[in-house]
Amino acid sequence: MKVLVGLSGGVDSAVAASILLEAGYEVGGAYMRMCQGAGKMSDSTDARKVADLLQIPFYELDVQDVFRKEVLDYFTQSYRAGLTPNPCVRCNEKLKFGAFLKAAEEFGYDAIATGHYARITRGEDGLYRLQKADNREKDQSYFLYHLTQEQLGKSIFPLASLDKEQIREKARAIGIHVAEKKDSQDICFVEQGKYIEFIEAYTGETPIPGEFVDTEGNFLGRHKGIERYTIGQRKGVEVAFGKPMYVVSKDAESRRVVMGDHADLMTTTLHAERVRIHPAYEALIREGNYACLGRHRYGQKEIPVRVSLDGDRLHIQFETPQRAVTPGQILVLFDGDTVIGGGEIC
Repeated sequence: MKVLVGLSGGVDSAVAASILLEAGYEVGGAYMRMCQGAGKMSDSTDARKVADLLQIPFYELDVQDVFRKEVLDYFTQSYRAGLTPNPCVRCNEKLKFGAFLKAAEEFGYDAIATGHYARITRGEDGLYRLQKADNREKDQSYFLYHLTQEQLGKSIFPLASLDKEQIREKARAIGIHVAEKKDSQDICFVEQGKYIEFIEAYTGETPIPGEFVDTEGNFLGRHKGIERYTIGQRKGVEVAFGKPMYVVSKDAESRRVVMGDHADLMTTTLHAERVRIHPAYEALIREGNYACLGRHRYGQKEIPVRVSLDGDRLHIQFETPQRAVTPGQILVLFDGDTVIGGGEIC
């Protein structure tokens, strides 16, 4: 089988390519240039050096236009609409398992591989399933809930059973120069969490000021743009309210940020759109009140939920009230280690 590995310039994808070579696959490597910058040039150079060391064909794919449209526009427009988006999920969907898979097929490859920490299995029903990696601390299945049967069938995750130190040991043994390279953190195109600065530079526009109000609509003060705040935030609002108050909701049309007590952040329900459900579970969920586990943000543990699917919208009931459910973030559902599906919280 011919497999094209997405080489990011980091140690994970480099070792993934090495593992596939050892297993007898015919391997190629490709770097996706998504945006410009000195750091990205360095990553491209590192990816090429890995390919040279492993003696595999190397490609550089210019996907900047797709990245700009599908990720950067989505990211900035979501914030300006009062949402808190997850651009990594979007990038995986549109770039790493969309444009990249298409390019691999055009180059004559049978499958793609990445350095993601996740596992793909195939059941007796012939359906592919996305499952958690053995390394639970690094597991990235949450970010891949949207993968279709076709994408799962043409993807390989060689790192599913490895932890980070094992990966670095393999890299050292082979002589891969990025063995000690630090993992990328946060959003790759935003410098050290400066997302407001990025939005201003990308759009050429400054966030529009508006009002802080309480849950009854009473005026509390002025803010510098709804993009600067997220649900559950207490610190950094730059207005003294006389007591602890939290961002409860945002209204893009009125430019209002609603502040409330901690109790106002708690909810037992949510709804999600842009839904993807595994074929083996769709009928069960459409029946309604399906019991499983869910996460409404990446860092949390799974919690018991009841799920129903009405048309293209998911309805979720939590067994216990949840804090700061945030529109724009991603809800992902699990059956044990298996990803059932998910959607964007609306």
